[in-house]
Amino acid sequence: MSSIIKILYKRPIITIFIVYAFALILLDFLGYFSYEKRSLLYKLTENNTVVSVEGKVISVPLLAKNGKEFMFKTSIVNGNVLNEKVIVNLPAGYSVSYGDIINIEGKLKKPFSSAFPLVFDYQKYLARDEVYTILNASSFEYIKAHPNIVNKFAFAFQQDIIKKIDVYFKRPCSGVLKSLIIGDKSSLTSDVKNTFSDSGVMHILVLSGLHVGFVGAIVLFVLKLTGLSLKKASLLSIPFVLFYVIATGANPPAARSVIMLSCIFFSLSLDREPLIYNSLSLSALVILIFQPQQLFTASFQMSYGATIGIVCFYQRILGFFRNVKGKILRFFCGVLSVTVSAQIVLIPVCMYYFGKISIISFVTNIIVVPLIGTILYLGVIFYGLTFISQYIATMCSTVLSIILNFILLVTRVLGNPKFFAISVAKPSIVQMLLFFTLLFSVSGFKGKKRFMISAIIIAVNSIYVIYPVLNGRNRTFFNMYQGNNIKALQIKNNNDNKFFIYNSNKYYDRSYINSFRQFISFSGIKNADITVAGFDKDKISSDLVNFNIKFVEGMTIESVVR
Repeated sequence: MSSIIKILYKRPIITIFIVYAFALILLDFLGYFSYEKRSLLYKLTENNTVVSVEGKVISVPLLAKNGKEFMFKTSIVNGNVLNEKVIVNLPAGYSVSYGDIINIEGKLKKPFSSAFPLVFDYQKYLARDEVYTILNASSFEYIKAHPNIVNKFAFAFQQDIIKKIDVYFKRPCSGVLKSLIIGDKSSLTSDVKNTFSDSGVMHILVLSGLHVGFVGAIVLFVLKLTGLSLKKASLLSIPFVLFYVIATGANPPAARSVIMLSCIFFSLSLDREPLIYNSLSLSALVILIFQPQQLFTASFQMSYGATIGIVCFYQRILGFFRNVKGKILRFFCGVLSVTVSAQIVLIPVCMYYFGKISIISFVTNIIVVPLIGTILYLGVIFYGLTFISQYIATMCSTVLSIILNFILLVTRVLGNPKFFAISVAKPSIVQMLLFFTLLFSVSGFKGKKRFMISAIIIAVNSIYVIYPVLNGRNRTFFNMYQGNNIKALQIKNNNDNKFFIYNSNKYYDRSYINSFRQFISFSGIKNADITVAGFDKDKISSDLVNFNIKFVEGMTIESVVR
């Protein structure tokens, strides 16, 4: 414990980050980041009236259902000055570009919010990015173009890469390549996303530290080839990597990665050994100062969790392979050590956010992750060749297509949920804290202290799990989950769960039913009797496969409660 105090004393950046993170957690618990306190536009959704909004388009508009979708920063709302981000759905027929100053009229609405606990909530997801409302535009007026020069050039660069990939590659390879190189996931099919998720390599489709690190290594290598010293090459690498992140949309995982990488490059330019914990803390602190709610997002926790896991456990796990001979075997042992180190921290986080564990993810990562570097290197070469020779660029794209098809084959085979993906009950925050405390005690203490502290943590976790079960024995619990047109009543007694779901409208709310199915999975409910009324039998039967469903007419939730 004294060694930890010494580290915190000698590394003030780490101490400041820890204090700041705990302050954010306390503020979130006290409701400081609630929609009502953070957004004036959120209050206007209650009126259901047309609003007039003037502001700036701050993202590249993407094709969406019946029109375009983009991020918008308001400056004036109904004649009043107001700066706030909002997602705009613009009907087809209007032309809009990044940086345009426009005036829009339309109705504000709240993002979709799940009626069930534990499951993904789109409203909370957007709120963590400080987006609280969606504007469905009915009219549009162009005022002028006022883009940021750097961002405009970066986005144009991004669009050119997309066009070149679409010309030289077929689907689904084009979609995977765009996601890997510039983080554009708009062309990915749901099947591809699911297979990558089930095989445990979904993280490679999200532009993050892995991709930024590879790009930084490429830039540093090229600059070194020009004869520059390591100090100068490291310093000059920073603007190139920064431009790459801006061109790819500057999503939070990439932004925090470039900050951390810039800290490392800057340390190298000063001829000082990079301190990884300082770099991690500094990058996290900078991100959270400007976007404090990122602390509560899955991407933030997973990217930093994976990095910390690698830093803490990589050398220890690699030590088990010290007797392995041969460069190829040692290389794969190194990749396995990195994967296992990251997964030690990521598995419980994945359980919490996704309710799923891929038991084959270690194997998939060993095969796929080394290929990502190859794809990024060849991707840079391919883009350069498109300006030189169409024939040579085609040859390069053929090699890339072979690698991409191999990755798709691996994820399709190893991502079969029947064999390699396990659905699990979502752990509570208390259990997560107990797990990481146990992990810390095992790795941070030695001898009797390690045994005693670990035993205490395991005992506390056992009591936490067992006590509610014993306390709730022979007691009946009622829970109501209400959507726009649907109500669901849960009656729980010991391990028996009965659900009564009533639809009061002819409209079939598939989002509600999907949330219900996810709630069942995250709650760890294996068997449930479900009685439904007011539903189309074919639709709900197809959405709730493997459940015992009983159809009745004339039932309401109120009649069940009585």
